[in-house]
Amino acid sequence: MPSLKKDLCYPRRMVVYAVFDVLDQMRGRYEQTMLGDIKAEVRVRGNAGLYAFAVTELTENTSILHITMLQSMASLTEEEKELAVRCLMDRILQHIGEAQRSNEGKT
Repeated sequence: MPSLKKDLCYPRRMVVYAVFDVLDQMRGRYEQTMLGDIKAEVRVRGNAGLYAFAVTELTENTSILHITMLQSMASLTEEEKELAVRCLMDRILQHIGEAQRSNEGKT
């Protein structure tokens, strides 16, 4: 199944909150596992799927976001699966950017 990872210049905590915020906005159902990973059933581009999210802390202000499609509820091509994972990544990155700009505007 397709997966992506992205190095981010944001603290782990901020990225984890962004994942939960985006899943809430998308009306996804999720659970946090013992190891801190997040499993979520969410609809992306009209197709339901099961995804895993993990955020690894590198330093106090940097982290890595991992997203993996675990299962697609529809028969998607590999390209469509990769696009769904990319859409989730982009949406989370956009949310982080908007939150960052909002916080900068408050100072």
